[in-house]
Amino acid sequence: MTNESPPSCSGLIMLRPKYFGWNSETASSNAFQGAMPSPSESREIALEGLREFDRMAVALDDAGIPLTILEDRDEPICPDAVFLNNWFCTLPASTAEEPKTGDEQEPAFGPGGGTGLVHFPMESPARRMEIRPNLAHELIDAGFQVDFESDWSDWAEGGQYLEGTGSMVLDHQHRVAYAALSSRTSITLFRSWCSAFGFEPLSFETADRDGHPLYHTNVVMSLGRRLAIWGSEAVETYARHEVHRRLQDSGRLIIDLNLRQISEFGANVLEAYSSDGTPHWIASQRAIASWTSDQRRTIEAYSSILAVDIPTIERIGGGSARCMLAENHLPLRPYPL
Repeated sequence: MTNESPPSCSGLIMLRPKYFGWNSETASSNAFQGAMPSPSESREIALEGLREFDRMAVALDDAGIPLTILEDRDEPICPDAVFLNNWFCTLPASTAEEPKTGDEQEPAFGPGGGTGLVHFPMESPARRMEIRPNLAHELIDAGFQVDFESDWSDWAEGGQYLEGTGSMVLDHQHRVAYAALSSRTSITLFRSWCSAFGFEPLSFETADRDGHPLYHTNVVMSLGRRLAIWGSEAVETYARHEVHRRLQDSGRLIIDLNLRQISEFGANVLEAYSSDGTPHWIASQRAIASWTSDQRRTIEAYSSILAVDIPTIERIGGGSARCMLAENHLPLRPYPL
């Protein structure tokens, strides 16, 4: 295993859920979501989801990964609150130029010249309630610097959705954004967002084993500093070659997963760094069990594997480890409030 200097990232953000549960509004587009539980199961599911969250947070902390934990609110009740990466992301400082504003279809938001916070539009009305208007203040109070804030959430009212780093896998180093198109990811809005923040858009169609589009890009691929984990079988043929080429050109070693491994959350993983620069791939036990021995050995040659056990969250919520993590690119403030 090799150690590298960590990226310009202050760690990870998680949200501790109060009311974890099954969301009927998301089930139609998320094939990973299990069957609706009975009302009598709901309380135990919420408690078990909380226990799984707490164990995962402890594992990240024990690994030395800087972690900021947000607490869920009493109201509104949000069963998917644990999957915070869908409604916001943080962005590192960028040298991207301000977008042109002549096209009325293109939002007039720019990178702001520093590190920022972006809010996103989500398909499920129930999930839109997860958005916290005061999040920037919460992060500033936690000691981080927020130079700009950009809110795209109102696009949901017009039927256009872009669910954060669920809908997009961002290669910050090479300024490429990958997006698997689905009902939750509008190609028009995706391209507008990329134009605003200086990313080259690369979109593609996907299909699971039943021929249905995969609901989020982050169940198809994950990018680390040295590795790219993705499922080429899930991507339509023409785009498959282009995505593979771009991943090769980025200098990453590619680990290709099959459709069965994708269905087991094999690509819904995230590379994060300890404070001392040690890299870790964070993955669920279910995801790790889907990898072949050779794939696991390859990953371990570049980083440690941090296994988390979250079966209830995966079965009821239809998301895994990556969905529970927001990367924190905000630097610590050099001065107190």
